Amino acid sequence: MTKLKHSILLLLGLSIVMLAAYAGAQSAPTNVSGTWTGSTTRGATTLVLDLKQDGQKVTGTLSGAGTDDGPVTGTISGNIIRLKYDDGRETTPSLNVKGDQIEGLLSGTQIILRRTSK
Repeated sequence: MTKLKHSILLLLGLSIVMLAAYAGAQSAPTNVSGTWTGSTTRGATTLVLDLKQDGQKVTGTLSGAGTDDGPVTGTISGNIIRLKYDDGRETTPSLNVKGDQIEGLLSGTQIILRRTSK
């Protein structure tokens, strides 16, 4: 085998390994377990979201949101979490997880939550 063919095969093999590693890292869900606190853009109250995660499944409790207080369930995929209320109401729009911060809309109101404990 010529050196050129050998080099091309080596590069191709390395590229496949790197792409597989990148794909595996992208599919792993972000860990959202813990207590998250924050507020809405309206600011008046403090929201507390306690979450437990098992794989892609999330369960927890929301408090400080008035009529929206109570148990929640949901799923996480990558850095996107979707929650729904246990009383059958619709799922929230996608919430974005960036490290120890969750941002998005909750019942039509912009929220920002920060993790206070894991």
